[in-house]
Amino acid sequence: MRTSGYSALAAGLFGSLLVSGTAFAAGGMPQLDVHSFAPQLVWLAIAFVVLYLVMSRLAVPAISDTLDKRQAKIQGDLDAAEKANEDTRALVAAYEKRLADAREESRRLQRTQGEADSGVAAARFTELGEKLNGRIAEAEKRIAGQRDTVMAGLEQMAGEIAQSAYAKLVGQPADTGALGAKVAAAAKETSR
Repeated sequence: MRTSGYSALAAGLFGSLLVSGTAFAAGGMPQLDVHSFAPQLVWLAIAFVVLYLVMSRLAVPAISDTLDKRQAKIQGDLDAAEKANEDTRALVAAYEKRLADAREESRRLQRTQGEADSGVAAARFTELGEKLNGRIAEAEKRIAGQRDTVMAGLEQMAGEIAQSAYAKLVGQPADTGALGAKVAAAAKETSR
């Protein structure tokens, strides 16, 4: 197919050179000669068909393939970001469940200790309560720190993915400050 297309193109170019050479020898512009309109229209049709075939067989499929690959890459990045977001939410939910279980266990221990002890045990109970509250506060701080670390990592990952997606979609690097502010605002809304 390519060989016949190239040979037709070469024949068309050669024919146009012959026609233009005789027209210039006559001393006028061949495009305006009424007697040569029919051959010009034939060559126009041949050139159009050849260019159409070249574009439809070579250029358009290559462009379409590139666009499909680009869309697949963007979708893959968005899917990875969504999965990371879901994993982070699952971790936060697990931390909150552990915290609630620890609080419930602490309350249960306090009730059991309070019912079993009286008088002398009241001092021990208070000490145990303070100790457990200290542990709970420590656990809350540790869980809050871990949650903040996870959310900061997610925010950074979301920022990188957003910069990459923006750069690929627009074709130029994103304004890091503005994009970071938008990602941070979206992260704060999500955490509420």
